[in-house]
Amino acid sequence: MVDINDVAKENDVNLENCVVFIRGKDDILAVDISNAGIRQRSDDTMGFTFSLSPKQALKLEEYFNRFGTGEKFYFDISQTGYRPVYYRGLSPLTKEISQEYQPKFNITLFAQKAIVEPDDSYFAPTCECCQFCHID
Repeated sequence: MVDINDVAKENDVNLENCVVFIRGKDDILAVDISNAGIRQRSDDTMGFTFSLSPKQALKLEEYFNRFGTGEKFYFDISQTGYRPVYYRGLSPLTKEISQEYQPKFNITLFAQKAIVEPDDSYFAPTCECCQFCHID
């Protein structure tokens, strides 16, 4: 299993200022959040928008191009805890040109919040007339 601290060292990032994406045990990507925005809609769809250098944008795009729609992965923002989500897609890369700084590319990752229900929240139906009685 890959250690998250090794990934941070390899990518020269501070985990306190990163969003970390994890797929499986060994597929990890850490991205600096200094130029990132996160929005969540009322339907639990999220958008992670990044403004990155060409090299970082390509790395992010290559990482998520291996995902299938609906695939479950986890994210952690500034070491606040991992949250499960389902992959919904990537926006096309768009180039941001400015006279003040190096060119950057904008890309948005779309995900949907995974509903995690504790095992002890399910109870067996006790009557024949409730809507759950047909579930085996």
